[in-house]
Amino acid sequence: MTYTILVVNLGGTSTKVALYENDESIAVETLRHPTEIVMQPFHEQIEFRFRSILNFLERIDVDASGIDIVSARGGVLRPIQGGTYDISREMVDDLRESRYGQHASNMSGVIADRFRNLYGCQAVITDPVVVDEMIDEVRPTGLKDIERRSVFHALNQKAVARKYAESEGRGYTEINAIVCHMGGGITVGAHRKGKVIDVNDGLSGEGPMSPTRTGSLPNDSLARYIIENAMDYDSVYDVLTKEGGFISLTGTQDAIELEERALAGDEAIEMIFRALAAQIAKEIGSRAAILKGEVDQIIFTGGLAYSAYLMDLVTPYISFIAPVTVYPGEEEMQALAEGAYRVLTGQEKMKTYV
Repeated sequence: MTYTILVVNLGGTSTKVALYENDESIAVETLRHPTEIVMQPFHEQIEFRFRSILNFLERIDVDASGIDIVSARGGVLRPIQGGTYDISREMVDDLRESRYGQHASNMSGVIADRFRNLYGCQAVITDPVVVDEMIDEVRPTGLKDIERRSVFHALNQKAVARKYAESEGRGYTEINAIVCHMGGGITVGAHRKGKVIDVNDGLSGEGPMSPTRTGSLPNDSLARYIIENAMDYDSVYDVLTKEGGFISLTGTQDAIELEERALAGDEAIEMIFRALAAQIAKEIGSRAAILKGEVDQIIFTGGLAYSAYLMDLVTPYISFIAPVTVYPGEEEMQALAEGAYRVLTGQEKMKTYV
């Protein structure tokens, strides 16, 4: 049987949309939106974004009533296990009201629900950023009021782990892997038999530095920095997540430009890349310890994984742990289509958000 799957992935300035037949891509497009639209509150953008998706379907001559399922990027929800979830009324309410945090991806599930209400299709999300499968012992910190949390590139991490497992003729639940997603933020997850049992909170900048994030910092120096600069919470958060890493050290987050400068002999930039490689390696080593050394593969993904220069710097540190596979870029749209297809074909049971 052939299923028609519409994938919607809303970002801050654009909407990624794709049509799949089963798990094969038929059409894909990134819809760019006017500034006056994306500057509006999210709930005021819904109608415009929805109409933009309908226009996409008209351009490719697809009747919306023929769609079997809409697979949406998961937004900021309460912590949940990985998997594909039916978009329930409670989920829509949480997304619409931004109960657990504001992000443009929250609109994805709301729009998928609108398609279901108008055209009778199913509506799901798969592996949102709030997937939480961490084991208990990695949660506590040395301060009773603070626990570590799981916020990471769950969709892409799990997608590439499945891709690797399939390449070996195995299932995702049969392997142990360390997956390192390297983008604007960097997250490193310990995948044990289908669960991410430990991962750094890349959203807030925990772990390695990245193009925009500071990475973990010495406590005393950070405390002094905050006091000396009389910073409030929002200012600190911006420094840690938007103004750190490459931006703080070089004035730009353009990794391609910085790599070119390093290869041209800029010693200061070379040192930044060497430091980044060491920090990534240390995070991978930490995950190897949590997996007790039982690691089948180390997998790199995300935009920075295109950099052979960075990979050559990281690999010598960690190749003794396990073999290395690189899947550069992101496979979010494919992963969303595959999540929907797995539940449509009974390969995976649909979960309920309650």
